[in-house]
Amino acid sequence: MIDTLIPWKKKNRDLNVQRDGNPIAQLRNEFDGLWNRWLDEIGGGLTDWSGSGGLSSRMSLDDDEKQYVLRAELPGFEPEEFDVKVSGNVLTLQAEHKEEGKEKNGSYAQYGSFYESFTLPQGIQEDQIDARYHSGVLELHLPKSQECQAKRIAVKSA
Repeated sequence: MIDTLIPWKKKNRDLNVQRDGNPIAQLRNEFDGLWNRWLDEIGGGLTDWSGSGGLSSRMSLDDDEKQYVLRAELPGFEPEEFDVKVSGNVLTLQAEHKEEGKEKNGSYAQYGSFYESFTLPQGIQEDQIDARYHSGVLELHLPKSQECQAKRIAVKSA
């Protein structure tokens, strides 16, 4: 009887088994699982976190010969609300949006924030990183140094 009163749907979830015994990693996995279930109940959110700590489905990282391109769907922000930093080999993306106003029926306040950090691969030219925000998508171009760019090797027949 209770099944007819409360909407319930079973979802297939990937099992993320941690065998290293690291209590911090286990705690993060448990928190990520709780967060995912909570987001499913309320209908989603800005990000779709993975239990492995990887990029969310609303973020992508492309790798070509000369650069990495990171794209993140982050609607509702203005370019000046982003704070993009590189410290050592850690890239940090942060944004915060605050808005207050009055309408004929009363006042309102909106708030949104985003924070994520990534460990960069070796050989990124930090001083050449380019960040642009357009139509709700933050796009970062992370150029590789010459020594880290893939070199093509010709294969000859014997």
